[in-house]
Order: sequence, then C-alpha cells, then structure tokens
Amino acid sequence: MPNMDYNILIHKYLTGEISSDDRKLLDAWLAASDENRQTFEEIKQIWENAEEEDDFTDRDFQGEMEKLESAVQESANKDKLIRQYQRTSKVRNLALIAIVVCGSVFAAIPYFQKAPTKSVSFSNSTNNLLLLSDSTQVLLNRNSSIAFTDSEDARAATLSGEAMFEVEREPRPFTVSAGNALVTVLGTSFVVKAYRDSAVRVTVISGKVHVRSNDREVDLAQGEQSLASAAGLTKSINEDPNFNSWYTRRLEFKNTELEKVLQLVEELYQISFRINEKRILSCRFTGKFNDAKLEDVLKTLAFSLDIDFTSQQGNYYEVSGKGCVP
Repeated sequence: MPNMDYNILIHKYLTGEISSDDRKLLDAWLAASDENRQTFEEIKQIWENAEEEDDFTDRDFQGEMEKLESAVQESANKDKLIRQYQRTSKVRNLALIAIVVCGSVFAAIPYFQKAPTKSVSFSNSTNNLLLLSDSTQVLLNRNSSIAFTDSEDARAATLSGEAMFEVEREPRPFTVSAGNALVTVLGTSFVVKAYRDSAVRVTVISGKVHVRSNDREVDLAQGEQSLASAAGLTKSINEDPNFNSWYTRRLEFKNTELEKVLQLVEELYQISFRINEKRILSCRFTGKFNDAKLEDVLKTLAFSLDIDFTSQQGNYYEVSGKGCVP
C-alpha cells in the first residue's frame, strides 16, 4: 500500500467513514509496530485538539486571504492564517495530516524512510489548501491533482487542472510541469491553469516566473501571463479580472457578453444553463459580485437584461426572455 494511504485510512477512521475492509488494513498497520501506534495517537490528538478551536469558516478565511493577497511582506501573517484555517476544519485537517505531518511525525518511522525524497500526490473534487514540505502553499481548484517531490537539489510539482502557488523562496528552484509547459521560480505567487486538452495559462500575481514550452521561453512579471498551446508560446498583460475568481469568489464584468458571463457563473457555482433563445447570449452586462449567493447573481442578471432563470432538476437552469432586443 502506498505511504499516503495510511494517512487517508486514519482520516476515514477519525471521521467515522472507514469501511470494514479499510479498518482491517488500518488495524494491521497499527499492529505492525509501536511506532505506528504512537503515530496514530499523535494524529488523533491533533484531530481532537482541532475540534476545540473556535469555528473559522471558509468565508472568514477567504476574506482574510484577500486582504493579504497582494502584500508580500505579510507572508508571516498568511502562514498564521493558514495554520488556523487547517486546525479548525476537519476537511483541511486531512491536508494537514497527509502532508505536514507526513514530513514531520512520519519522518522517524522506517516505513516512510524508504523513498530518498519527500513525495506527495493529491487529487480532489473541491477546493483544497495544501502546505507542501518546503512550506510552499498551494490552493488547488476542484477537479485538479498535483504530485510533488522535494529533493536536495530541486522542488518539482506536476499539475493537472488549476492551482494558485505561493512558493517559499530559497536557492533551490521550484518547477511546475503542466501540459506542454514548464514553469520555474525561486519564490513568488502565480496561477497555473492546465486542464486536459487545453492551452496552459500562467498568470503572475507577484514576483517573476520563467515559462518554457517546446523550444520557446518567456519571463513573466507581476500582472503578466503566458499561454502555451500547439500554436506556440505567447506573453501578454493579464486583463482578465476573473482569472482567480474560483478562489476569490469575485466576479467583475464590463460590457461583457452574456455568453461569457454565464460561462463564468457556471464554473464558479457548479451549475449549468440551457439557453432557449440563443440571441440573448449577445446581450451585454456590466456589474460586480463579491462572494454573492447564486440566487442574488441570477436576480441581478434577470433584472438587468430582462431575462428569466427557471430552476430544473439536475442542477441546471433554463434561460429565456426578451433580453436586450428592442
């Protein structure tokens, strides 16, 4: 069984979701050595202590992170905030146990010393905040996966999907392999979007980033982005205010066609739209939403563009109405 599976088994046990077969595997691992039992007790204690903390919600976390997002000098406050966020949520305690504890508590266990490098693999169906062994912070978008290796000479991640990286600065380079692009940094924050069969987009939030794709290379600074596709590698100014809406939960539109508006609303709220009148997709909307409820977003669009949203089974909405046509 891979190393990380024991962390997942422990998490299932602590949440009461462990199956009888998984319980047998966990019991066998506990019986294998006193060190394993000690490790289990330490993780259990971390879990129980987390339950005693005051509740710290997703909204609290996102609000505080937004305040710190552009302030590089506030990195220490970010670290403190992330530790609080991880302690007070059982879901995020899985990331804490599977990654942070794996690099500390488990380091003394022979079973976990077989690999010469620190490695971790993680996939998800919802947004997850990960803290890697080098203290790099990764906010992983839903339906994304990452594999990370921490060696003496380099730090290397392989990404499928989308993630925001806050890389801890040190002499060793940090690379992200995503699709046909290789991103190299020493310490900075950036977003990589690399879903299967699509171009790889890298957007820099702070610092500098080097991107290589096939035989082309570009250097990016804050506010710039690159796009690696079959056609080549391009560099441009990032003019999309919604490139990070999946974690800021902010949407901003300036005379934007309804087709694009609905696409972004679908991605953020995980719903689908069925358009009865295709002509209304060319209607344009201007407005901002800051962590708004879906119903408020739909009400605003309906009022502004003279359209209707009708909820249907299967988590989708029918869109109809006169729209902007005179």
